[in-house]
Amino acid sequence: MLTAAARRWVEDVTGTPLTGAQPMPGATSSDVFGLTFVDGRELVLRLHTKAEWLAAEPDIAAREAIALQALNGSDVVAPSLVAVDVDGGICGRPAVLMTRLRGRAELTDASPARLRALAAALRPLHRMSAPPELPLYRRYVSPEERATPVWTTSPDTWRAAFDICDVAAPAGASALIHRDYHPGNVLIDGGVVSGIVDWPNACAGPPEIDVAHCRVNLAMTHGLAAADAFAAEAATDSQRQAFWDVVDCVDLLDDPLEAVGDLVHGRLDDYLVDAVRRVTSAA
Repeated sequence: MLTAAARRWVEDVTGTPLTGAQPMPGATSSDVFGLTFVDGRELVLRLHTKAEWLAAEPDIAAREAIALQALNGSDVVAPSLVAVDVDGGICGRPAVLMTRLRGRAELTDASPARLRALAAALRPLHRMSAPPELPLYRRYVSPEERATPVWTTSPDTWRAAFDICDVAAPAGASALIHRDYHPGNVLIDGGVVSGIVDWPNACAGPPEIDVAHCRVNLAMTHGLAAADAFAAEAATDSQRQAFWDVVDCVDLLDDPLEAVGDLVHGRLDDYLVDAVRRVTSAA
């Protein structure tokens, strides 16, 4: 439920009374509301409520606001920033108020046309330089935190992946990256991409990370063939892509994966076996 403080802030910055605030599905690390107003407008409000995330990254709302401002007027279709409460001093929680895009995420479609569209949506983003106020890419799992998952049937592959992560990253360009790019953050309207949402993790980093993160999500949902078809459409440097595929897969250990089930565990193992093979064969 939207708090009274957040409601007052939204109405103050928009100058318009709210008529509704509905929780939006899919958010896992913040509370996201679809807002409606008496004048017919629709906006989206994100309230950052995850204490662990805020303790590690207290500037998360400010960073999303910076990313949205940078994207405004670009070839990347993203929400426009309306207002931000960077430290939660008004709303009680750090908050980002933004426009609402048409469409919804579609997770079941891995057709060639959809994979082509997912790859095409990244290109204008990766032509942009990140604003200097945004942080540099960093990995989520440190060497000390790596542990072979208990569910894997390929423990040697995971250990080989950890060794790859310790090697110097291949040289490559840095760009503005989404950092959490996957089909769940890409809206589809009328069969075409209508926008990319969820920008709190945007930063300066290797474009291959966005491709890698989408690839591993596709692999978990649809299998390795879909991930490979997407990679072919993205057309990144194969050697760099293989390295970042391994790194991003290892970063998934930052999330609890025990509950996703044997099918997804098997697909993750298959994906990592292939990524490690591609790295070692190129060495």
